[in-house]
Amino acid sequence: MTEYDENILTLEPEPAVVPPDEAKLSKYRAAGFWIRLFAFLIDLLVIAGLNAILWDSWLPVAAQPSFLSKVLHTNGLFLGITGALYFILMTHYFQQTLGKMIFGIKVVQRSGQPLSWITVIFRELIARSLSQIMGLNLGYIVCWFNAEKRCVHDFLSDTWVVYEKPIGDSNLILVETNQVT
Repeated sequence: MTEYDENILTLEPEPAVVPPDEAKLSKYRAAGFWIRLFAFLIDLLVIAGLNAILWDSWLPVAAQPSFLSKVLHTNGLFLGITGALYFILMTHYFQQTLGKMIFGIKVVQRSGQPLSWITVIFRELIARSLSQIMGLNLGYIVCWFNAEKRCVHDFLSDTWVVYEKPIGDSNLILVETNQVT
């Protein structure tokens, strides 16, 4: 082998990175603003019903306008104790709330891993509160302006809200399926 041949061998490019096996990927269609809004409105009705059952019947009428009542009930900045527990437990155990179930959408991570407690608690307590800041819900409007249809709380928690069954080929999200339960 000549000196020229040795240089050719050392200058050859590294082998190309092999793309992930397409068979191990699931395609989901991203859920847009309106479907998520309708699911959220149903969830607010569920939370209002839970609040009426759990808190209104237990708290005396004199306690209703108190600070405790405001914390326990849905308000503009935060969904209250009932709402927080509802979103955390439903999202962790089912990847969706009742509103999302009705419309056939769910929360996923691109890695395909099940949603961890840390991810769900961060998403539903901190990131969602930032999305709803001061009752303006500006974090939800972000969904209109990006192709992945993600809200602020989705970006912060590295999650996506997708249709359970893909419909069409627009706004597809690839998720590894070897870990999804």
